[in-house]
Amino acid sequence: MTVMQPTDLLYPLTLFRENGGRPLPPFEVLDGATLPEPYRTLLVHEGDMTSRLEAFHGGTIILEVLHREETPEAYRREVVLHAEQSGRPVEYGAIEINLDAFAPRVRAAIVEAHLPLGGVLNRFGVRYRSEPKAFIRLGPDAIMDGVFGLFGSPGFFGRCNVLLGDGDCVLARIVEVLRP
Repeated sequence: MTVMQPTDLLYPLTLFRENGGRPLPPFEVLDGATLPEPYRTLLVHEGDMTSRLEAFHGGTIILEVLHREETPEAYRREVVLHAEQSGRPVEYGAIEINLDAFAPRVRAAIVEAHLPLGGVLNRFGVRYRSEPKAFIRLGPDAIMDGVFGLFGSPGFFGRCNVLLGDGDCVLARIVEVLRP
């Protein structure tokens, strides 16, 4: 059995926290079947989060980029997804995108950052699948509270996910955390 270290499992969240000098919140890995609703419906699937969140919140999901960096090796960003109708933040994401895996026009749309990644992939008809690596519960965390505009939340549910394209090409690695 392979035991994953937090740096592997929670990547790229670990990278953003480390680079910002911010501690990683305590976390535990959960079986997806044990997640309470609505988290199980929102997290335990092989599709994109954008579509799930739009269906759940009854409208368009918009993207706010908190931080982005592009290196020769990767394009990374921290984002918050908001329900457009209410403006409420509904998901935090730490994502590393393999830009080389996309056609130039898709790559340009990703870097423009007007749409969440799932929205871009769906708009351009890119074939992909989600392969969740773990479902997680993050303990109380002031940084996540700040992202969601909360104070003293008991914790957060999320997933560590890989998006795979044709031939199992890694398109993106994502940590997706939902608002409590």
